[in-house]
Amino acid sequence: MKNYLPGIAAVCLLAAPCFSPVQSSAQTEKTTPKEATSAQQCFAKLKKLAGDWTHKEGKNEKVMIRYRVISGGSAVEEELMPGSPDAMTSIYHLDNGSLVMTHYCSLGNQPHLKATKASTPSKIEFECIGGGGNMKSENDMHIHHLVISFLSDDHFIEEWAANAGGKQAGAADKFESYRRKP
Repeated sequence: MKNYLPGIAAVCLLAAPCFSPVQSSAQTEKTTPKEATSAQQCFAKLKKLAGDWTHKEGKNEKVMIRYRVISGGSAVEEELMPGSPDAMTSIYHLDNGSLVMTHYCSLGNQPHLKATKASTPSKIEFECIGGGGNMKSENDMHIHHLVISFLSDDHFIEEWAANAGGKQAGAADKFESYRRKP
């Protein structure tokens, strides 16, 4: 009997991951298209952005945005102006059924935004929900509004608007991006 125990233990250890009752968050987020909530559909659309995106200026193209699906598929990282000293990062994820993001701004603050109920996979709109790190108050200059409009799988427009003193600070910055061709 003693000779069989090491073999049985090895089989159990190898098989355990297949029969584990614990599911990863990536597994629990999977649903059929009919069952997917609007927030899940919007998050799935953001995941499809993985890769490098350029802004076209004449014949010149420069990578201005990089997207990566991270943390086992539970988050999307957006890096604006990768490699630049002013690079900024935003992290998108689902939180209790809502699509949210935190923007790590070159202003030194981290506003938290949430997708509005009107958001669809073709147009996702985020509004600041407060709680931004390193902000003394909501009157500090911060990113307050973001709209992502998808024109195709390889083309989208982002409009970023900042607030200061409780109201929009100037016109929204509009960026038109194209998927970088390999």
